[in-house]
Amino acid sequence: MRRLAAWIAIALVAIAVLADFLAADRPLVLHDDGATSWLLNLHDAEPRGDRLRATLGPDDWAIWPPLAHDPVEVRTDHELAILEAPSRRHVLGTDDRGRDVAARLIHGTRTSATIAVATAALALALAIVLALAAVRFRAGRAILVACDAVAAAPPVLTVIAAQGLTGARGLLPVILLIALPRAADTARLLAAELRRALALPFTEAARAAGASPLRVLVRHALPQAAPMLAATTALTAATAVLSEASLAFLGAAAPAPTPSWGELLAQATANDLRWWLAVPAGLAITIATWALLTLARPRR
Repeated sequence: MRRLAAWIAIALVAIAVLADFLAADRPLVLHDDGATSWLLNLHDAEPRGDRLRATLGPDDWAIWPPLAHDPVEVRTDHELAILEAPSRRHVLGTDDRGRDVAARLIHGTRTSATIAVATAALALALAIVLALAAVRFRAGRAILVACDAVAAAPPVLTVIAAQGLTGARGLLPVILLIALPRAADTARLLAAELRRALALPFTEAARAAGASPLRVLVRHALPQAAPMLAATTALTAATAVLSEASLAFLGAAAPAPTPSWGELLAQATANDLRWWLAVPAGLAITIATWALLTLARPRR
């Protein structure tokens, strides 16, 4: 199961990185009037979508992404299709603004992956600093008490309260406020692991050989906590995915029109639970969370 979970995590990261190559209304390659242009999907070029197709002559051609729809805007000369069920043109239907659901699902993967990776990295870095300080300095007990208090804060409620007080919106405040409680929780566990490692014979030998206390901590004790840090980092990423989906559902995550799995669930709730809005996003959240939680389990 861990191997499957690892492949799922890798696939999600790949989809996030390649989202512009998988879903965009601009061609990857365009041959027009004898000139060839490359990677227009990475540029804000006009015209595009149906308007670009209408301008192509008999000798012109274009190579489009697998899903030739923009996740944010609708550019079509046809009638706007709002809440349209899955069809040949829109494989997962459209949302309440006529945007392609499959395109928003793919680009929503980028939003979730960005928050998960950034939150996990930030929480890991803060946890290491806090744990080293708690073990190295006399104020360690006060640091751990502060970590206890911060770790008790629910991430979703913390983000909503902070937004209400400061008005800050966007991905950066969400990442920071989800990472802080996870960093505090990880720091408590890491401090315990470091104290356990400092009592082992090889760390005592390093001290006897003249290694400084900080060197003993970083070079000898910290590597002993690597399995625990890997598990807590995966758990932090899973928490970030769920928290971002919850915040997007409540309209408190990334500002519109940023694609998000939680935002698709919110649209489904507001539109009689249209299944093409709810099921794909729900499955994406479930699969991503399952994969990360599976990776967080210790090896037997």
